[in-house]
Amino acid sequence: MSIQPTLPEPIRARLSGEPLFSVKTDLSSDGRFGDLWFAVTDQEVTLWDADGEPSFRLDVTELSEARAVGGIGGGTLLADTAGGPVVIARYTAALSSAFGFAAKLITALAKQEELPAVSEKEFPRYCPSCGNPLAEGTQSCPICKSKGKVLFRMLRYAKPYKAQMAAAVVLLMLTTVIELVPPYLTKIMIDDVLQPKNTGSALLWVVLGLGLTSLVMSVMQTVRGLIGVWVGSKLMGDLRNDIYTALMRLSLAFFDRRQTSQFVGRINSDSESMRQFMTDGVIWVSGESLRVVAIFVIMFGLDWRLTLFALIPMPFMVLVSLTMWPKIGRRWYQQWRSIFRLNVLVGDSLQGIRVVKAFGQEQTEMSRYSTANRELVRNNIRIEGLWQGMFPLFSFVAGIGTLLIWYNGGSSVIRGDLQLGVLMALIAYLGMLFGPLQWVSQMINWASHALASADRVFEIMDTPSDVPDARDPHPIGTIRGDVVFERVSYGYEKHHPVLKDVNLKVKAGEMIGLVGHSGAGKSTFINLICRFYDTDEGRIAIDGTDLRSISQTDLRKQIGVVLQETFLFDGTIAENIAYSKPDATPEEIMRAAKIANAHDFIVRLPDGYDTRVGERGHRLSGGEKQRVSIARAIIHDPRILILDEATASVDTETERQIQEAISRLVKGRTTFAIAHRLSTLRNADRLVVLDKGKIVEVGTHEELLAIEGGAYRKLVDAQKELSKIKGVEG
Repeated sequence: MSIQPTLPEPIRARLSGEPLFSVKTDLSSDGRFGDLWFAVTDQEVTLWDADGEPSFRLDVTELSEARAVGGIGGGTLLADTAGGPVVIARYTAALSSAFGFAAKLITALAKQEELPAVSEKEFPRYCPSCGNPLAEGTQSCPICKSKGKVLFRMLRYAKPYKAQMAAAVVLLMLTTVIELVPPYLTKIMIDDVLQPKNTGSALLWVVLGLGLTSLVMSVMQTVRGLIGVWVGSKLMGDLRNDIYTALMRLSLAFFDRRQTSQFVGRINSDSESMRQFMTDGVIWVSGESLRVVAIFVIMFGLDWRLTLFALIPMPFMVLVSLTMWPKIGRRWYQQWRSIFRLNVLVGDSLQGIRVVKAFGQEQTEMSRYSTANRELVRNNIRIEGLWQGMFPLFSFVAGIGTLLIWYNGGSSVIRGDLQLGVLMALIAYLGMLFGPLQWVSQMINWASHALASADRVFEIMDTPSDVPDARDPHPIGTIRGDVVFERVSYGYEKHHPVLKDVNLKVKAGEMIGLVGHSGAGKSTFINLICRFYDTDEGRIAIDGTDLRSISQTDLRKQIGVVLQETFLFDGTIAENIAYSKPDATPEEIMRAAKIANAHDFIVRLPDGYDTRVGERGHRLSGGEKQRVSIARAIIHDPRILILDEATASVDTETERQIQEAISRLVKGRTTFAIAHRLSTLRNADRLVVLDKGKIVEVGTHEELLAIEGGAYRKLVDAQKELSKIKGVEG
């Protein structure tokens, strides 16, 4: 089939058959930019130039395999032939997914295997307005995105606190006005008190006026600061809640494609940037803007000629700000990326610290950290160096205006054309004026930093879930446990299905053992029952109701999961057992632990059920963690139970205890079990054998074992041989 972009008709007419796949590549064979058409039919692989002439042609029978090799900023599609590897096409990074699919398609053709299905996800997405490539997972174009809309959306978070923020703005304005009083009082002191040598009560009143303005400013700044702290804390709480809620709403597929450590920064750092801009930034900019206007009004009122000298450096300062801003923005982004990479590296290393220690790779990790840290230091020096260079320059330029006023104003004072107090007031006001102007660049950068953070935060909030909850969910109450798979197909990548046309009916209370080689689709099978992912084709029904029409909360209340890789939260054993039922009584927790054969080892611990298990439960052994997870499933009291390698990697005695616990747990429940040791599935009502995503055999242990050359028989024989080898080695 033909997929957009459409292959030109002159090229299509000259192909040896109907195109299975076609895409427009953006690099020529020598690596230069240029448009070429790449096409695959069931007989040949071709590359066509802009004039519709073939520049490369290779019969499918001549190649054994194809692969897409990534590089910096792009990649190469290679084909293995009898004469060695051949370069088919080159492309930029934007087309990596398309040519990755092309490699799979060509390989399948060469090996005469089932062809992968193509989807729109294989093609790069471009902004319809500017043509800029869109990054994977991004819903909007960063170039065309309206900063105004992002700003207004961000400011909506301040709406519930508009009364408090308005009070803070009013206080800031009053404080700004009062700050302008002392220079004017100083002018009165010099011109009307000190120069005429008026030693009466006038001096006392002027000094008292200065003291009163200082007191009022201190009180106003304190009140405004307290309001800012209250509003800022509330805003941060609202932002963090919304970001975390959005993350919890997203499906597993979203996290499969991303490093989870990046979201810590989005919840904390990005929300803090937004909060700072909305509370401190908006109010501060408003106050400083008012201050600039008021200062100009007063200065022009005192002496408009001298005030014009103060304006001379301003065009230069504004021009430098506008020129330097793009560089500052780029360097801020580079610094943010460096911090992000460093955080990801630290998160990965510490989460896998046992693996690092086990393989003695401390030096390797320290080397990786040092490299990332040097990059961050370099970017930090670049951005901070730019700031440190700009401020002295601005101060020097601002000083030129001050020098001009000193010279011309001083000359006027000497000639008697200007009072000394007026000159001193102008100098004081000029110092107050250039303060905000020197921070113009930082104000712009502050806003940009907040907008960039808002982009990242709103991207999470706007990302639709791959597994959306039903708008009008079907109430299910307490289910019986009948499960039906009807022509179910699913792939984590659309072109590479893991399950293919699966049909299965499971009765309530039945135990199903899932058997097959690694990669056969067993874990995917149970993931679909939990609705961690939605089927690409077909449907799964529980008690006759499609999973998609059931509320996910209601569904998960009916399903209990015991996984091979047990995850325990950093809390007490009792808290972990009661995770799915926080209001569970101590008696219920203890009962669940006894059924799970966990009570005996728990009471032997120094703190019993109050023992803290540590991060990911590392203070407990594998078997102990597994029994706690079984107790967690028991107290959940599910109607459908899923056991994914629940007895893997434990010793024989621990396995016996876990098997006893599981045998109690499965009674009266529909159970799906995956087991490493096939012997542990002998008690299953039926075994379902999966091979390459398809169900190839269904039956009891004895029935399947009786099939000569059957898939299950081969698995059992292979495991027996492996046991013999282990026995010899032992």
